[in-house]
Amino acid sequence: MSPIPCPACSRFLPESPTSCPGCHLPLTGPDAARLWQVDQSLAALQVERTSLIAALRNQATSAAGAVAASTEASPTLPAQVPGLSTMAAPAPRRSWTTQQTLLAVGVLLVLVAASIALAIAWFLIGRTGQLVVMGGFTAAAVVAALQLSKRELPSSAEALAVVSGGLLLLDVSAARRFGLADLDSLDGRTYAAITGLLVAALLAALHRRDRRIAGFALLSLTAASVGWAGIVAFADTAAGVAGLSLAGAVLFGLAHLVIPASFGLTRRAATGPAAGWIAVTFASAVVGALAASTDALGATTGSRLGDLTVDGMACVAILVTLATAGALTTRRVVALRTVRIGSRAAVRADWSGRPVSGDWRALGVIALVASLAAPTAVLTLALQLGAFWTAVLAVLTAILATVLAVSRVRTTSVGTAWCEAQTGVALAVLVLVSVAQDSRPATITALTATALAATTAAVNRPTWRVPATAVASAALVTAVTLGGGLLSPNVEVLAAAATGAAFVAVALIRRSLPEEAPLVVVGYLSLAGALLRALEGGRPDGVVIAVLAAIAVAAAATAVLRPVLRAGAAGVAALAAAWALWLTGGLVGVQTQWALLVAAALALAALARWRRTEPEEIVLGVLACLVGLTTVLVAVDRSWPHAAAGAAAAYGLIAVGYAALPRRRAVVALAVVALTSATWLELAHADVTTLEAWTLPLAGLLLAAGLWSHRELGDHTWLTTGPGLAVALLPSALFTTVDDGLLRPLVTVVAAVLVLVAGAQRRWQALVVLGAVATIVIALTQLGPYAVQLPRYLTLGTLGVALLAVGARYEERRADARQAVSWLASMS
Repeated sequence: MSPIPCPACSRFLPESPTSCPGCHLPLTGPDAARLWQVDQSLAALQVERTSLIAALRNQATSAAGAVAASTEASPTLPAQVPGLSTMAAPAPRRSWTTQQTLLAVGVLLVLVAASIALAIAWFLIGRTGQLVVMGGFTAAAVVAALQLSKRELPSSAEALAVVSGGLLLLDVSAARRFGLADLDSLDGRTYAAITGLLVAALLAALHRRDRRIAGFALLSLTAASVGWAGIVAFADTAAGVAGLSLAGAVLFGLAHLVIPASFGLTRRAATGPAAGWIAVTFASAVVGALAASTDALGATTGSRLGDLTVDGMACVAILVTLATAGALTTRRVVALRTVRIGSRAAVRADWSGRPVSGDWRALGVIALVASLAAPTAVLTLALQLGAFWTAVLAVLTAILATVLAVSRVRTTSVGTAWCEAQTGVALAVLVLVSVAQDSRPATITALTATALAATTAAVNRPTWRVPATAVASAALVTAVTLGGGLLSPNVEVLAAAATGAAFVAVALIRRSLPEEAPLVVVGYLSLAGALLRALEGGRPDGVVIAVLAAIAVAAAATAVLRPVLRAGAAGVAALAAAWALWLTGGLVGVQTQWALLVAAALALAALARWRRTEPEEIVLGVLACLVGLTTVLVAVDRSWPHAAAGAAAAYGLIAVGYAALPRRRAVVALAVVALTSATWLELAHADVTTLEAWTLPLAGLLLAAGLWSHRELGDHTWLTTGPGLAVALLPSALFTTVDDGLLRPLVTVVAAVLVLVAGAQRRWQALVVLGAVATIVIALTQLGPYAVQLPRYLTLGTLGVALLAVGARYEERRADARQAVSWLASMS
């Protein structure tokens, strides 16, 4: 669904609409385009209007002549409606001027001086003098503020208004502190309530006298809040504090509606204290409800109806009242402003543009408190009632959510969405509470109720289908798993696996639909959780086999029906099946277990051969190699050398056959490894220590593989014949350094010379280099001992003569060396 509302009924429209699904208003054609432009222009104009009003309220009142002049000089509004890109500029941020700074410092100094003078002279002038001084200073400040306002000096008037308010507060405090008219006999709360309300009335009357002085209005509301705080202080319980605070919010709200418009800012700004008292109400109710919930948790378990307290239930009732009244108030205010502005789009733009400023600040607090109050009420009520009633609350909440989803199918207003979101959050809270209460039946009931409500939302709310499906499936999986746990731990694991497989099946049926992805994810997560639960809990092998079988079947079905997921799903299915075969064989015997694992490796290789050229071929091939390696390692660990060698040889032959396929020649490397491993296993079992018995089979396999792959590797002899000849010649040549016999050096040097000659004839670089290196190594190892025994003059003399010969014909020798290097480099 699109976030764009219908211009007539404000219901959200689908993507690319031709008409409104609610009121059937046509939305195509030139008239519809013009209507869209008009709505956007209205929204832009409303934002500009609101910004201008805020700017005018923040500015100081200008002189009457200046106002008239500016009115005459103001340009007429253009007839053309601003375009969609025309937006009101934000109001300039006010800054303190030099005049205002001086006035503020002066106000502070006057108040301090008055306080000091009053403290010094108070006991010298008597009661009458005290009364005269108190009233005189305050009256003088008030009169001065009014006179300055009349003379169009707004900043000075506001400063003196603050001074008068401060003096009035000082007078009220000093009157009781020093016992004027026996005021010290009154209780502090009573005195604060009476004087606060009286001062508020007086300041409101002063503001009514001159509405240009905003300080009187703001101080009036502040004094009224202080007075009401004195009344709230009489409450000795959290519920009492919350109730009186709520009454204060209602009174301030009524003041905003009932007080005549002649009171100006006092009437308009009354919503601020109302919002503040609503916040105090919410905080007090939350504290009281949580305290009662904590006491109930520590008292008993199960149903706690006998342990409920009046204070706790009253706090819950206040939270419910806040949620209900706040939602209704927000709805009513938005409706009224929609009528005034012209469209909900303009209201939405205005509110989102300045959510915590202007007229929207108080409404934002009310909406926030209403959104938090309902889940908090559900939380605290469930904690107080116990597990049984928590389950009952979950069922009732699910019924309410279902009714909302079914009865308002075509309504997608913000209010309906808010109600449905509140029920969803309440269900989540009830699930968490039931888990915290450690009651499995209550948790199962709450999860089942959540699943049913989410399923209904998924069916009737297309825009919520994906998240609702995810919530419903996750809740249902958890509920079924916990329900199985009531019977036995094994049933719990099996229930989770069966439910996960069922969700995967449903997802495969719902192909290309929005709910497919969440169902698949939840299904596989359930299967993985069941497997982990089975492994961690030490469940019998039969249970683990059943879970693995479910995973294998689900993954295989996914691989067949979802080509995009085929590679990964095929790997999961193959791995789960091989694991299940291994555990199944273990139930019969170790030989059967190993034989089934070998069969799994062969089957995986056959599947990889069957799915050749498909993405899953690599996955199946890698798994076949891993399972084959596991069979060899298991056989070696169980002291079955012939079985290990036979399995390795079989895998090698299979790899040779696989390598014979087109474009699969690289698999011959696996064949070399497998066949070499088979040979070495038999040699190790026979305790063969001859070096050539270990190197020559590998060399022969490498040489055969390289020559077989000549077309793929090209004329690079280091890739075709180099590895095999290196393994055949170099280990034996190096071993001659510690071998005192003559047979190995003789045979090795003859073979090296033959390789060198063959390489020189065919111009194969690898043969020339390897043959030469092996020959030189053997020559050094055989002649070295004799050279050490020769006299030093012979060795040094021979070396010197050789250097002289090279030096005498250095240029020729250098050219010969270059020619030899070029000749060697020209070989393949």
